Amino acid sequence: MKNFPLALLLLTATMSAGAAELPSLDATVTYDSKFVSHAGVTETRQFRNILIRRPGHVWMERVLPAQAQEHAAAHAGHKHFDFETSTQHLTRTATGAIRAEYVDRGERRVVFVPPTEYSVSGFDGSWDNAAAMVSEKAVKAMPLSKRVTTVAGTEWREESRNGWYNRVLWSNRQQVALIVESGKTDGSITRRTVLELQPATADAALPWKQIGAYAQMEYDDFMD
Repeated sequence: MKNFPLALLLLTATMSAGAAELPSLDATVTYDSKFVSHAGVTETRQFRNILIRRPGHVWMERVLPAQAQEHAAAHAGHKHFDFETSTQHLTRTATGAIRAEYVDRGERRVVFVPPTEYSVSGFDGSWDNAAAMVSEKAVKAMPLSKRVTTVAGTEWREESRNGWYNRVLWSNRQQVALIVESGKTDGSITRRTVLELQPATADAALPWKQIGAYAQMEYDDFMD
């Protein structure tokens, strides 16, 4: 599932083997971006994902409008895999190894993507960036901000350099970024990601437990 970069200058950090698990959470994540071209044309983009995080699992599912679902049904059977509308399911073993799979509910298939093809799906290979929006290591490397937060257990961090800025509202309790803002200081590029916590999904209803009968495929199956 391709998402725009959440923070352009933050360091990518992978979770090391044996690291503590992040606390479970369910959330909706809204992404907004704006780009102003040199010709004065403004382009905006918005989309939403559902995030479910459990020990050893990160599930990121796009919220699709009805017309997108109808389009997918009309093109069923085509030899093509759409990472934009598929669900990213990451799993991590006790040794820290990550497995990236993408779920196509319409076609009832799960597609394994090897690390050599991560760029095709938009995954940067970082468990923390997927599970927490931004890795805690990168956030804590940023200076504390003077911004005031009214949310208990959170703190603003921010940095600005070389014409770019990054701001993160980090929840120490949930170990996740609740807000990520990044862009150019001249306003020509802005990106904002907002995470809203939701009630927990019941264990029996966790989505990865519902796809056991799906066809298991590999990304190479879609290569010409």
